Amino acid sequence: MEPILHIIGLGKDDLDSIPLGTYKLLTKADKVLVISLNHQAVSEMLNEGISCERIIPDRDVSFHEVDSAEFTNYLADKLSLYSESLEIVLALPGNPLPEGEFLFELTQKVKDRITIDMKTLIQPKSIDRLIEIMTELRSEAGCPWDREQDHLTLKKYLVEEAYEVIDAIDSKNMNNLCEELGDLLLQVIFHTRIAEESGEFYFTDVIKGISDKLIRRHPHVFGSVIAESSEEVIVNWDTIKGLEKAKGSTDQDYFNIPKGLPALFFAQKTQEKAAKVGFDWGNYEGPLAKIYEELDELKQEIEQGKRIKEEMGDILFSAVNLSRFLGIDAEDALRQGTKKFQERFLEMLKTITNENQIPSKMSLEEMDNYWERAKNKKNMVL
Repeated sequence: MEPILHIIGLGKDDLDSIPLGTYKLLTKADKVLVISLNHQAVSEMLNEGISCERIIPDRDVSFHEVDSAEFTNYLADKLSLYSESLEIVLALPGNPLPEGEFLFELTQKVKDRITIDMKTLIQPKSIDRLIEIMTELRSEAGCPWDREQDHLTLKKYLVEEAYEVIDAIDSKNMNNLCEELGDLLLQVIFHTRIAEESGEFYFTDVIKGISDKLIRRHPHVFGSVIAESSEEVIVNWDTIKGLEKAKGSTDQDYFNIPKGLPALFFAQKTQEKAAKVGFDWGNYEGPLAKIYEELDELKQEIEQGKRIKEEMGDILFSAVNLSRFLGIDAEDALRQGTKKFQERFLEMLKTITNENQIPSKMSLEEMDNYWERAKNKKNMVL
């Protein structure tokens, strides 16, 4: 019978954090091999009488910084010395990936003379797998592009992935939504890994922070506060959030709204903040009349050639205010309106092409006729 090599991960914490099945493998093993004696779990194993043998006798090494080829050669040579029927545990720090370079190379070198068991390693659907993939991508043996990234260079990808999630929601394609949520989650893991490398915070801090916040802001679920409607829940949420933000805040912090929000959403959040202290219209007629007023002012400025941009901004701000009173998300409304225009425009071009016409050689009046046909066709389908 061949020797059996059980490859396990010790995680990042103490021995109590590893699964019971993994601990049992350690206690019954004939040999336990480690790459470092400095890991907390390894220290506790030694204290419990579990004998651990360092692979490189004279020094500790870091798992993500070792030369993979050199180290696997060293380990393969060591494993070749063991007799049949021996049960060996290779206890690696963290949560090593079965697909990682180190374990892949090791498997290729020893699979013909030793049985390898990796059943206790990260499961395919575990969040730890994604975390370790990113750790490996950012390591010296990983991907040059991933190593070059920082919080600033990743900003555009975070925004892009968020909008792709929105597109998937709008398309009602659940398979696509599943994929896009994964892409968005990757950005969270990416930023967290960068922070971990500089010791700023860890993924566990991110999880604890949002978990604690959800419990604090849902006292009607995790406490004695009573909230029987969504409106009451929102009032409680805003009250608790206000108390949390009040510490050390100034008047300038009142509009504590992310500056990077899309402009329409930024405007809507600003209006909601102002409305909380009573600075608001009584009903939708106020912002509707304001739009007409701003249109007249814009017309005057166009004729005079002066504050055109400012007045255009006032119109858009007023349009967002009207949307808010009508219970419509302005950002979503504009997105849907733009999408509708794209669909009708493409239908118009399709019809023009089918009738052997060239758009660039047509008059606006001719194209407008095709536009109306596309519009009517779309309405008939709906």
